[in-house]
Amino acid sequence: MALTLWLTLSSVAAAQEPGGEAAELALKQIAALRAHDFTSAYALVSTEFRRHFSPREYEWMVKRAHPEVASSEFAFVVRTHDADGYVYVTVKVRGRNGRNAEALYEMVREKGELKVNALSSRGDDGLL
Repeated sequence: MALTLWLTLSSVAAAQEPGGEAAELALKQIAALRAHDFTSAYALVSTEFRRHFSPREYEWMVKRAHPEVASSEFAFVVRTHDADGYVYVTVKVRGRNGRNAEALYEMVREKGELKVNALSSRGDDGLL
């Protein structure tokens, strides 16, 4: 029984740890954006996302709606979790504009590979 409880708690804790494929994908996209490589960043988005934004629209949207993510000094993952077939990654970001933001990435699996399906961000006065 103790072993079962330990295994259950370990699997729950692993789902909350900042790491894994989804975290790597979020940080990979942020690194591409930091380098102003919008082509590489766009290559990481889902088919559904592409239906709504062309590459030019994507660049325009990220720069205006998520300036800290579009041009960051650094970023780190604080949490990942699964819900309803999606993987969510929470990232703390320090923008080159001197502002902090918390970004929430929504990931979806396509053909066995995770893709960025959505991004939201908000100002963050919290710990960075």
